[in-house]
Amino acid sequence: MKRSGNLERNSTIHLPNISKQAITSSTTTMSKFTIRSIAAARPMETQDPFLFAVYHKDHYPAGDDQMQAPRRGNGSDWSEGAPYRMYHGDRVPGFPQHPHRGFETVTCTIEGLIDHTDSTGCAGRYGNGDLQWMTAGKGVVHGEMLPLIKQTPDGNVIKWFQIWLNLPKKSKMVDPNQMMHWAEKITKFTTPDSLTTATVWAGSLHGHKALPPIRDSWANEETNPGNDVNIWFLQLQPGGSITLPKAASSRSTRSLYFVEGTALTLNGVTKVPDLSQVEFSDPSQEEVLLENLGSKLVEVLVLQGRKMGEPVAKHGPFVMNTQQEIMQAFNDYRTTQFGGWPWPEDAMVFPREKGRFLALKGVPEELPPKNED
Repeated sequence: MKRSGNLERNSTIHLPNISKQAITSSTTTMSKFTIRSIAAARPMETQDPFLFAVYHKDHYPAGDDQMQAPRRGNGSDWSEGAPYRMYHGDRVPGFPQHPHRGFETVTCTIEGLIDHTDSTGCAGRYGNGDLQWMTAGKGVVHGEMLPLIKQTPDGNVIKWFQIWLNLPKKSKMVDPNQMMHWAEKITKFTTPDSLTTATVWAGSLHGHKALPPIRDSWANEETNPGNDVNIWFLQLQPGGSITLPKAASSRSTRSLYFVEGTALTLNGVTKVPDLSQVEFSDPSQEEVLLENLGSKLVEVLVLQGRKMGEPVAKHGPFVMNTQQEIMQAFNDYRTTQFGGWPWPEDAMVFPREKGRFLALKGVPEELPPKNED
């Protein structure tokens, strides 16, 4: 897709409307848990310090010679029930260049690849278990495209979460930054019965500590200690179980997202419907046992963190503390383009043969570690 001209100084700002997508959900409230229905590719409700979470699961057909889908997108394709969505992409699915300010994105991949480019001149291809931390800070424009690399009949399955974690007021205008956690180094462990696998994307679980997050993150124990930020991905085989420990603070929130499977039970009593979100009333009070009592794999995302407790003003891709700051963000974007878009196309994809990599401006290209097994 050629540049659309949406970065011209006086042009209309075309923003991805992902945060405007809503689903009709049912809610069940119990003394310990509040349960809501969710849907793949639709934003899921979050609690402070998180702002946004979405689960993408798409089964694309084989890509053509340019890694394109067989059909063209309509600019905003979020079709529920479809095997795949084009999102804001044209022939390559994904999210062409768009701005952010005031928070960080945590992009957690499970299967498939993502091509990243941004206004700082950074680029990367990551996926199949990699995690990208990106601090938008005072402003960055980036694109996330989903190239259909495989040309085999089984097509291209792409599964990933994107999570928005708020930045405190003191950090909202820091310089943009990013880092990659390669799948080969991400903390993962299996329970003694080999029935449950836990991936620790942030924080720690049962003594297994995640890789350090990016410098200015609310999750960074060196720059922002005591915030109890945990991001866990749990995969329970039939008969599998795992205990969630107490949260470290009574100010911590915890949400669980049951995205795959049919039979999840909490503490042997509370049955969670498939495609549900569970909010814990006070995760610091007791441990909670998760069990898969069904015949299919259960997959769960857990988000936990101490409340930031600051005012939140947000509009589209900008999250600040006041509406005046939101207006300033729009004005700054119109004026500066957050550094401008240095790439020849709005929807950049790299050659099919290009492997996973991270290229930060002024730094040698980083590659994932070689498999030492």
